[in-house]
Amino acid sequence: MTLLQLLASLTPVISVMLFLVLLKMPASRAMPISMVMTGLAAVFIWQMDTTILGASVVEGLLSALTPLSIIFGAVFLLNTLKYSGAMDTIRAGFTNISGDARVQVIIICWLFGSFIEGSAGFGTPAAIGAPLLVLLGVPPVAAAVVALIADSTSVSFGAIGLPVLFGMEQGLMQGGVSMAADQIAQHGTSFADYAQFIALHMITIDLVTGTLIPLVLVSVLTGFFGRNKSFKEGLAIWKFALFAGLAFTVPAWLINYFAGPEFPSVIGSLVGMALVIPVARKGLLLPKTPWNDFAENDNQTQAKVETKAQFSQVAAWTPYIIMAGLLVLSRTVAPLKAWLTSFNISWTNLLGTELKAGFATLYAPGAFFVLVCILGFVLFKMKSPAIKESITVSCKSMLPTIISLGASVPMVKIFLNSGTNEAGLQSMPVALADMLAGSMGAIWAWMSPIVGIFGAFLSGSATFSNMMFSGLQYSVADNIGMNHALVLALQGIGANAGNMMCVMNVVAAATVVGMAGRESEIIRKTMPVALGYALIAGTIATLWGGL
Repeated sequence: MTLLQLLASLTPVISVMLFLVLLKMPASRAMPISMVMTGLAAVFIWQMDTTILGASVVEGLLSALTPLSIIFGAVFLLNTLKYSGAMDTIRAGFTNISGDARVQVIIICWLFGSFIEGSAGFGTPAAIGAPLLVLLGVPPVAAAVVALIADSTSVSFGAIGLPVLFGMEQGLMQGGVSMAADQIAQHGTSFADYAQFIALHMITIDLVTGTLIPLVLVSVLTGFFGRNKSFKEGLAIWKFALFAGLAFTVPAWLINYFAGPEFPSVIGSLVGMALVIPVARKGLLLPKTPWNDFAENDNQTQAKVETKAQFSQVAAWTPYIIMAGLLVLSRTVAPLKAWLTSFNISWTNLLGTELKAGFATLYAPGAFFVLVCILGFVLFKMKSPAIKESITVSCKSMLPTIISLGASVPMVKIFLNSGTNEAGLQSMPVALADMLAGSMGAIWAWMSPIVGIFGAFLSGSATFSNMMFSGLQYSVADNIGMNHALVLALQGIGANAGNMMCVMNVVAAATVVGMAGRESEIIRKTMPVALGYALIAGTIATLWGGL
């Protein structure tokens, strides 16, 4: 690969960093420019087939329908609860658990968010958790940042284990045969058995890295967004934060060990909430004085809506309870899952190529959000003006997100599909990863999670990152004599870390808290945490060497 080809393959990363992070452009401007630059580099330097490029753009536009439906649904539910007055009751309920914003962040983002991640995945936790924090008084950008950071450790087992069970399995397939056939035979009779072994490495490392996440959350909250900009104010609840971390990671480790990677996030979070909420109510492991001292902030969404309606906590939480129930049932009850997925829309042979796209009309979480909102209209006896307002505000807020994702997803598809070219090159991500493996094999325990971050940052999905790079990671482990499962675990942990800063998730989180256009500020806060998370994991792996 020549220097010019190297720069071409880095175009998506360089352009996103330049326009979104350094020049601080809103994503609705930065992403279209980045997409055009990536397309030009792919055609003129990588010599990508122009028909494939066009089909990749179409594929990206169609693929964007799923995340857009989730984001719209999350915004719609927030506005439904807001304009019905139910969110006032939810706010009061969390205040009764603890008036400390640090505690609220841990319960909502770390524990409740992990439950949503385990059930649905695909950026849903931040889309639900961040607006809840805003309505509790947390500044919008702060809410987006901590919600994204929290949605990390649980991603290993997100969407009922999809990143490991599907992403890695597909990533290890070559010509219909798994590269890991020997390893699979050593650990059982199917890939699911080997996936459990890989996931055991991941959650074992996360007994350290994951357990620290709640402490990181509250430190970021107070250090960047507190009036005093004091990390010490976050570290002051270290006992509670570490307890909350272990309350999730230890049950998750046990569930994976005994039952596999489908339910550690779901059950681990439920156990965690059962342990942590009573402790928070009693003020155990906490300083006597609650913390809620935020700097002045342009919070455009905190204004309370006056309403005469009064609801019980059960009634106010009913939409979320139904939402969580629908997510779990749709992913675990085979007949229901089969029925819902039968309504998928699929497009094949895009522009005469083999590329295809699909939209899970009823199976996608967005459909559940809309259904729950309609039920909310009835449950909360909303009047026509309130219903109209919730719909209107939700639709208007989506325009910047439609532009952002309508450019970023096609850009990613161009990047991934660039293997069809006249230069005889591999696809851009594989070529980059090969170059890293060839030059940095000696320090691969640290580089492996960076590759995972890279995949998730661009694709917007830990599952897709694992699909892209599991084969490469396995080959590198072969070449340098490193434990295969440990290298794959580091790939997965890196993909989880990339979840904090990937453009798709950041755009979604910014949108649902009313801060579209502030994506660069969010990424600048989450990127160091993602890199630190990967560095610690790599250090543990270096010292450990594998099970």
